Amino acid sequence: MTQPHLRVVIVDDDPATCVFLESVLTAEGHECKAFVRPEEGEAYLCNNPVDLAIVDVYLGRTTGVELLRRCRVHRPNLYSVVITGQISVEMAARSVAEGAVDYQQKPLSIDDVVKIAQRAVEHKSRTSETFVPEEIEDSSIVGRSPKMLEVYKAIARVAPSNANVLITGASGTGKELVARAIHDHSKRAQLPFTPVNCGSFAESLLESELFGHEKGAFTGADAIRKGLIESTQGGTLFLDEITETSLSFQVRLLRVLQEQQIRRIGSNKIIPIDVRILAASNREIPVLIRDGKFREDLYYRLSVVQISIPPLEERIEDIPLLVHYFLRQCNNRNDTEISIDQGAVELLQKQRWPGNVRELENTIHRLAIFASTGRIMRADAEREHAVEAKAAAAGVGAQPDRLVDVERQQILRILRDVHGNKSEAARRLGIERKTLYKKALRLGITLDSSEYP
Repeated sequence: MTQPHLRVVIVDDDPATCVFLESVLTAEGHECKAFVRPEEGEAYLCNNPVDLAIVDVYLGRTTGVELLRRCRVHRPNLYSVVITGQISVEMAARSVAEGAVDYQQKPLSIDDVVKIAQRAVEHKSRTSETFVPEEIEDSSIVGRSPKMLEVYKAIARVAPSNANVLITGASGTGKELVARAIHDHSKRAQLPFTPVNCGSFAESLLESELFGHEKGAFTGADAIRKGLIESTQGGTLFLDEITETSLSFQVRLLRVLQEQQIRRIGSNKIIPIDVRILAASNREIPVLIRDGKFREDLYYRLSVVQISIPPLEERIEDIPLLVHYFLRQCNNRNDTEISIDQGAVELLQKQRWPGNVRELENTIHRLAIFASTGRIMRADAEREHAVEAKAAAAGVGAQPDRLVDVERQQILRILRDVHGNKSEAARRLGIERKTLYKKALRLGITLDSSEYP
């Protein structure tokens, strides 16, 4: 499927940074608005739908953190990223306290910007998925295939216990739904269920988010702030994308699991906790352990019980059930009575779904919205499939070409700014000098200083 586009706002008093960020994000297919005047950026953020905000820390008389605090009233679900040339623990903690999801150091590379956008797309998908009317259970798991039956049995067996559970499966298979089902059928069901996407946070922000801080722990810490672990006392904490965490964070999490206690940032006080940990990953953890990217001892602590969710291609007999379930959801949300032709269902069952259940759900909702006759026909499903296939084919190779051009223009601009000084150019790009030579060779850029007077 095509990647959802984002509505992005950039606020930075450096015009060159605005141009660079806007170029990369536009090349990725996103809609961008850039502002060098913070008051204009703030006004736009407060009065227009925005998915992602990238805001500089220092903006003249105000700061990006203050701007986000004022905008949070109007945009509580905004995925916001604070960027700065002078990174610090204090500013990172303040950014998190005011709702920032990420905190990045300048200069950002093209890869940095692309990853920020990818995380924002995932955030947008999650927040839209969680808006479900009360009459529809968002913890429902649909399927009657033998492999799903094994998943149901595993949930039933493990839910009454306090065992840690590791849930594995490809993206879009429903790992959080399984985690919610375990919680809902446990003795902790009336207590908090707290999902945390570890891949959405920088390392320092993730620790602050989970462990909290004491009053006075750093500049701007005006009050005690409980972390998510402490706030989930008695309930269930779901750590999605656990394999995206650093080894140092894994050490601290392992200690929490072993000792069942935490310390807030800036405190020596030990706080006992009673929290059940569920974790999930879409990666091959044994391979990560072999490569030294995931701790083996943490893996065994998390996977007291392991539940593997099959991809949709391994349970195609469940597709008709899922189609009708998602269509019923869509009708309830939109107060409609859309139906679907059996021929359309059969066609959907024959298609490939690399995005798994989530991709199928989005497709059904889209078909329902455009079903002008009140019924989804086979021809509608065929057109939808053809559009997606054409868009996917057109996207192959096109976006990388645009990004290559953006990267080349960025390097040339900096070389001109520093009059061909290769060491200074590398420093401003945030890369080593030898990396600059490799990029220049790949992009056909001359590094002769006489070319940049």
